[in-house]
Amino acid sequence: MKFFKGLNKQSLSWAFFDFANSSYTLLILTLVFPIYFKEVIAGSAYGDLYWGLIGSIAILAGGLTAPIMGAIADYDTKRKAKFVTFSLISILGTASLYFAGPNKLILASILFIIAQYFFQLTFSLYDAFLPHVSTQKTAGTISGLGYGLGYVGGLIAMLLLRPFYANGYAGELDNLYRLTFPLTALFFLVFSIPFFIFVKEKTIRKSESILELAKIGFRNTFNTLKSLKKHKTIFWFLLALYFLDDGLITLFAFISIYAINTLSFTIKEVSLIYALIQLIAFPSAIFLGRLSDKKGSKKILLTAIATWAVIILILTAATSKTWFYLAALLTSLVIGASQAIPRAWLSKLVPEKKRCEFFGFNGFASRLSAILGPIIFGSISSFTGNQRLAMLSLLPFFIISLIIFSKIKEK
Repeated sequence: MKFFKGLNKQSLSWAFFDFANSSYTLLILTLVFPIYFKEVIAGSAYGDLYWGLIGSIAILAGGLTAPIMGAIADYDTKRKAKFVTFSLISILGTASLYFAGPNKLILASILFIIAQYFFQLTFSLYDAFLPHVSTQKTAGTISGLGYGLGYVGGLIAMLLLRPFYANGYAGELDNLYRLTFPLTALFFLVFSIPFFIFVKEKTIRKSESILELAKIGFRNTFNTLKSLKKHKTIFWFLLALYFLDDGLITLFAFISIYAINTLSFTIKEVSLIYALIQLIAFPSAIFLGRLSDKKGSKKILLTAIATWAVIILILTAATSKTWFYLAALLTSLVIGASQAIPRAWLSKLVPEKKRCEFFGFNGFASRLSAILGPIIFGSISSFTGNQRLAMLSLLPFFIISLIIFSKIKEK
């Protein structure tokens, strides 16, 4: 297939992990679990605040340790072993959310933080495999394919599990609704197997203990921080990504709650909108990823970020469901580019011997960024009772990201 130049068994297996983990990102982070957490576990009064808080804790923990884990993986070259281990722990944590029912706020918070923490570590290592399965000329295409398959996977998982969550969680439906969580974990596990089997790596046998590896990880991370002057482009790139991811992660974390509470959507209506987004985002992510290889990552990414600013304004001012549908359409067009292109762009900037470490810093930047946004949104919403004002608070994140990315040279 000429359009997918450079595609082989390893790169396809790598991209298929996006297909697998999309069940988690859509159903656990965005659609099904957030609504249940706010309305049933935490209570609607301060649900936004608690949800933003536990999300920030998990992301902060993952962000702080991702560069160190990356430095260790670069040193002992056992990237895949760590990747598989972290994936399985995250999957187990996701399945355990079944036990997070009413009046179990602490248990639910702990289980979610575990699942989300290890998901962050998994994803940092996953991104670091992109240069391993692609080239400079195909990174955008392969990255776009991954996100494209992710939207298909999210759509399939959402439709397969819809009978469990579509009718809500009232009364006897509660157990059925909570079955969504272990079934999501099963989907995640089954479709991760191609990566576990077919993506190969060469390891160098080293005999250091876990404690010695931890010391090496800290030391190498600290040395990289001291040498940031030699990597100014990457530093500014990560700063721009900090603000972009803060806006995106916060938006994804609260958009379902916003649609239901502010615009009076039902769970069924929201799930249908997500299905349409996933359907359109699939070809869009692949097309724009391929286009970025030909025309350059910078132009496509700047256009996508500007579109996000427009989306925030539409959501803030929306007075009817029609405006939300418009925002959803724009989202489906740019969501893939906003995530696939930075991943491909960074893969062309990082030194090969520090690949996992720098992608760990990428994880640190994007995860650390997600601390501020959710807390701001949750606090404004909970203490003012105005979700529109909370939504508007996301606009500066996209504007700042747009300005910084515009100043960065592409190569």
